[in-house]
Amino acid sequence: MVEAVAPVRAGMLLDLADRASRESPIERALSVAGATGADVRTLRDAPLGRLNAAMIAFHTALTGRRLESVVACPSCSAVVEFELDADELRALDPGSDGPDGVFDDDGYRVRWRAPTAADLAAVADERDAASALLDRCAEATIDEHPVDIAEVPGAIVDRIESELAAADPLAEVSVGLACPECGTAFDADLDPVGFVWTEVETEARRVLVEVDVLARAYGWTEPEVLALPEARRRAYLDIIRETG
Repeated sequence: MVEAVAPVRAGMLLDLADRASRESPIERALSVAGATGADVRTLRDAPLGRLNAAMIAFHTALTGRRLESVVACPSCSAVVEFELDADELRALDPGSDGPDGVFDDDGYRVRWRAPTAADLAAVADERDAASALLDRCAEATIDEHPVDIAEVPGAIVDRIESELAAADPLAEVSVGLACPECGTAFDADLDPVGFVWTEVETEARRVLVEVDVLARAYGWTEPEVLALPEARRRAYLDIIRETG
């Protein structure tokens, strides 16, 4: 079941944008998720899909269920628009506290666990963050002797990544698309953390512009403007536009 999130108030949005802009991407994402009422401490050590689900929940509260984005076609560079449903994405969260597993393949025994926000933060400054993340979340042995993941055959690495994707399908959002210009079929990735943070910045800027316009027109302070319900603010803005 996808739980509803309360609408985002303008004052809270501005405070969040100010505070989170000074944080690292993962800490910023946790701050945004916390604004939905999510337990940040739990999210830090939960599978990445859980954090993405919280980010998507914030998007729903901020602008609605539709996630609209664009990507360039890899063949002809045409702009391809696509749309996703936030509730359908959030439903992909398996709800497990920490998916993990073990398999045997070609003499190797591999144990893995789903990466967390804490893992992502730990490898953020690594030159090869993807490899460092896999090294944190998987271990391999042959005859009970440890083997470096970097030395494991590519086919087994592919299997690890496949099992991770199946266990936490919201950790990475990939969308199958077809270019309307040249017909090329391709996959586009959507980063919920980056996508939602861009929305936070855009909406915060919009609110600041509204505050500026109303303050100039009526002499109100920022707290007085932000105390108005959004519909009332929009009504005053319409009056200003109509009267010039």
